[in-house]
Amino acid sequence: MKKILILLIFLYGHLYALERKSTLKMYHSIFAALSPKASIAVYTNDKEYRDVFSHSKRIFLSDKLQDADIVLITDERTLNNILYWVKVNTNMEKKPIIFVTNYHFLDKSDDILGAFYWRKGRSQLLFIHDRLKEHNITLPQAYQNFMIDEL
Repeated sequence: MKKILILLIFLYGHLYALERKSTLKMYHSIFAALSPKASIAVYTNDKEYRDVFSHSKRIFLSDKLQDADIVLITDERTLNNILYWVKVNTNMEKKPIIFVTNYHFLDKSDDILGAFYWRKGRSQLLFIHDRLKEHNITLPQAYQNFMIDEL
């Protein structure tokens, strides 16, 4: 019984752990579509994503929001803190691009440009057209099918 319980805990952990190679490939592609830079500074406080991104040659982790090109938000507490930070720091010369991993976060702020999330076992990718326009971002043709006009 103890062995079965240990095996179940082990498998449960693997179901929710990010697979590094495919996760990096996907985020390299998404972040390259959002930013013209060859090396992209990303801020996230998510431990798993920080571990995955630490293995990238194109994504560099930023410890400061103001130095980030892109902010990846994975939980609601962080979302609220970052949205407050963006609201308070209105004198910034450039706002970071905010990208989330939860569909429901998209309606929390017009500063969130898109989301990559899972629904019913399938990956979903969404970009909000008007929000991309506000940031002067034109996505490559390959991403045109993932743009929506409104939620």
